[in-house]
Amino acid sequence: MWPFGKKKSAAAPTPEPKPADPIPTAADIKRQAVREAISALGLIKAEAEDTIVGFLADEMEIHPRQTLTEYRRGEQLSKDEKKAIGVRSNAFLSRQAFHDLTEAGLECPLKAHETVLLRATFTFQRYQTIQSTKAAGLVGDKVFKGMKYDVLNMHCAICGPMDGKTIPIDEATIFPFPGCTCDTANWGYRADVDFLARWND
Repeated sequence: MWPFGKKKSAAAPTPEPKPADPIPTAADIKRQAVREAISALGLIKAEAEDTIVGFLADEMEIHPRQTLTEYRRGEQLSKDEKKAIGVRSNAFLSRQAFHDLTEAGLECPLKAHETVLLRATFTFQRYQTIQSTKAAGLVGDKVFKGMKYDVLNMHCAICGPMDGKTIPIDEATIFPFPGCTCDTANWGYRADVDFLARWND
């Protein structure tokens, strides 16, 4: 008889670890914030995304109203064209800005771009607050309780009740809440710090 040994089974291939998702940069967050604002508000066309991203500064040293007024100072619509959409003849509305507008945006042609930029700005500022809190080394320290909501529009049924509440930093979203009725979603965060916690040991 031929001696038969046990057949060796081929070793299962070791699965390669999945690469970790890249951490979004500040530039990525800016674009996401603008994209969300354009989609949520429906005031300007998606093709205007790059324009608004270009206006979204790291710090709001100039109010979006001034920034977008300058943008609307380009080649102007004629007086008749302005009249047709309910804009006074001496108001600034460039052809480029006009072409950015959706039908909804035509209902508020002098405010559409500004509203979109403001919403994106508040989103980006929430991101910056969270990042600066992490960079300050507060997370994990006993004095740090979490992120506290600062809500400006108390009339909103969604974000109004959140004012003053503190949540873990990992639960702090930068994007507007689903169902929020605020055009600009103008709420923010601040670090909730209890410096007396170190004395309570």
